[in-house]
Amino acid sequence: IVPNYDHSEVIEAVFRRTRVTVGVMTAAKLLSAVEPIIRYQRGRFRGAEQAAPGSIRYELGIQQRADALHRLVEVWATGEAAASLGFQTARLFDALDPLEKKKDALLADQKISGTKATLKWLKLVEKGALELLELKAHPRGPREDARIAELEADEMVRFILLDSAANVLCPATKLWNTGVGATVMREAVSLMGGYGITEDCPGFLGQKWMDAQLEATYEGPEAVQRRQMSVTMSNPVFLAQLKGWLRELRHIAGTHPGTGACALATALDLWLWTHRHLEGAKDADGKGLMQAPRQGVTFKLADALAWLVAARAQVLDAVEL
Repeated sequence: IVPNYDHSEVIEAVFRRTRVTVGVMTAAKLLSAVEPIIRYQRGRFRGAEQAAPGSIRYELGIQQRADALHRLVEVWATGEAAASLGFQTARLFDALDPLEKKKDALLADQKISGTKATLKWLKLVEKGALELLELKAHPRGPREDARIAELEADEMVRFILLDSAANVLCPATKLWNTGVGATVMREAVSLMGGYGITEDCPGFLGQKWMDAQLEATYEGPEAVQRRQMSVTMSNPVFLAQLKGWLRELRHIAGTHPGTGACALATALDLWLWTHRHLEGAKDADGKGLMQAPRQGVTFKLADALAWLVAARAQVLDAVEL
């Protein structure tokens, strides 16, 4: 068998696709933990003499205590946000895949090959994507509306928009769903007490916790995802889209005030301000902070963005449902 793809192409396919599936797997583990915990905690004190049917202690058990209840809500909410982010990214790739094939065919027709020539072509298309985002961000008239319609009909402009988002959301899904998910899965195990680490624990939470640790490691551990995000999150097209997401959340806050969209929009605004500040900031030696070797800066910014896009996905799903 003679391979038709080089190593970098194979690795790119893995990084751009299968990591999303791993993130959804961890989300499923978190959501599947909720019912066993409820059953266990509500029945925990039913054998006590003072726990008569109908009493709060009999009906709620450990869940009459705020700590147990709040921690369980965190497990559930993390699972919901992880599922929302994972499926949002999967849908994005469903839309991106056919456009990527058309992009490859177009480049072949125009005899554009090689990294340098391809990047030059992409830069030209990026101008159209940035123009579209700029036009949609401000009040406009018939002339601008016609230009927006023209740009939106351009499949390569749409490809650039989806590709810039996918390059961030894919590693963010893997980073947040599996990294934060594994930590929260440990909380799920602890909510079962010592029962949580036994082989006959309802829901097999101990085994799911171990699996979540594995999911956080293969397909690239957290550092790999942060490294990719530290590059892709600074893409001008993505940053322009992020501003659009912020405006969208402000609008949702007005129509659905109970979703937390307003606080999330403010957090996104703070993230954008921090990114702008760090791009021009220097340390005491005059060296820039926003660069690849300064992972103590860029990785923290990637972590924060992953939390924000996960919360946004959950808000959008709540509004949709």
